[in-house]
Amino acid sequence: MNSKYNNTVEVVSSALIVNKKDGKILLIKSHKWGDVYLLPGGHVEHEETVLGAAKREGEEETGLKLKPLYCVNVGELINSPLFHRKAHLVFFHIVCEAETDKVKLDGVELNHFIWIKPEEALKLKNIRVKKTIQNYIDGAKIDIANK
Repeated sequence: MNSKYNNTVEVVSSALIVNKKDGKILLIKSHKWGDVYLLPGGHVEHEETVLGAAKREGEEETGLKLKPLYCVNVGELINSPLFHRKAHLVFFHIVCEAETDKVKLDGVELNHFIWIKPEEALKLKNIRVKKTIQNYIDGAKIDIANK
């Protein structure tokens, strides 16, 4: 497979979207990851912050209006068997408050969503982001500011 990302490390940012009305979080499914729940997100663009990328990607993919708050998890995946292609991903998971709650999937990246209480999400079998959700429940905040 020929890709513009061959032989590169890809920086991605995803939005852990929280509904400020009821505290539920948004989980999605994407054809790129198979039948697992995860977070909407994508590549960080040139001169874009990871908070800005999480907001942009989350809004593009879900139709929600988001307010990025803080980073709750950082990590990397190298050639995950769940992902649709070989890739070395360095990821940032950003808590974003949903200022609206009417999800409109983009129809390209995402194919399913649920709003669910964080504690209930941890009980799901087919979920990829348990550590991120547990960090959120535990109140973890990772400082990623450029100082």
